[in-house]
Amino acid sequence: MDDQPSPTTETRPCTHCGRDVPQRAGAGRPFRYCRDNDGACQRASRNSRMRHRNAPGLPGQVARTWEAVDRLDQIVQTLTEALHAELSPAGVQRQLAQLRAETAAELAQAHTERDEARRDAQDAAAAAARAGQQARTAAAERDTATARADAVQADAAADRQRADAAEAARDTARRDTGAAQALRVQAERDRDAARYELRTVRGERDAERQRAADLTAERDAARDTARRDAEAAAQARRRAEQADAQAQQAHADARSAALGADAARADAQQAREQAGARRPGAAPGAGEALRGGPGGRGRLSGGVPAPDPG
Repeated sequence: MDDQPSPTTETRPCTHCGRDVPQRAGAGRPFRYCRDNDGACQRASRNSRMRHRNAPGLPGQVARTWEAVDRLDQIVQTLTEALHAELSPAGVQRQLAQLRAETAAELAQAHTERDEARRDAQDAAAAAARAGQQARTAAAERDTATARADAVQADAAADRQRADAAEAARDTARRDTGAAQALRVQAERDRDAARYELRTVRGERDAERQRAADLTAERDAARDTARRDAEAAAQARRRAEQADAQAQQAHADARSAALGADAARADAQQAREQAGARRPGAAPGAGEALRGGPGGRGRLSGGVPAPDPG
């Protein structure tokens, strides 16, 4: 917190606004600006100097001089803080404590390194003992390895023989593989040919299906035409039967008319004969004339022709 003024506290006027600024009781750099307004007076004074530092004449010189004074104050403050931190009793005690801590750390590290050296020496002695034991074990293992090497050589000879047999089998397998590859190529060719034939057969099948569909449509159309023709034939047959019945009826009517005509001729002949017999003074050829000529039609009296017997 900011220092509060007291009746015995020394004060100095603010360089900017002129108010009294409390100072430290001890030695140190004096405060030249108000400390209770967050440095507003110091910023305002700096801004004023910045505005007047390039002014001609005395105001510019004064502004530049104050700027140099501020820089010197900053340098003095930095040096004062450094000297206070390094040469004050608290600073000296802090440095002594730091030196003691570093010395203690170095001693602890030296003791640790000494203990580690002792442990390393002990480990080296144990390692030497283990190395002697390992050397003896290695000698025994060398003898065992020699025996094993002899056995391995024998195994190697057998392996060499097996390798020769394996190479022969490999060559045979390669030949078989080549033959299988050729068979596979031929099988692929046959497969491609079968696929082509299958596509051809499928195309022909589709064409046959289309042709069958067309024939089915033609058959249906022919059935419709035949049905219509059958209906027309049935109608024609019915009309022919009706015409035949009408013809038979007409023939029966014609025969009836012929029979009636024969009866009428017979009645007419009889009437002529009776008329001729009733005329005693008729000429001898009158009856002949009334009966008609020898090969022609007779005529009734009054010039009316006799009906045709046919």
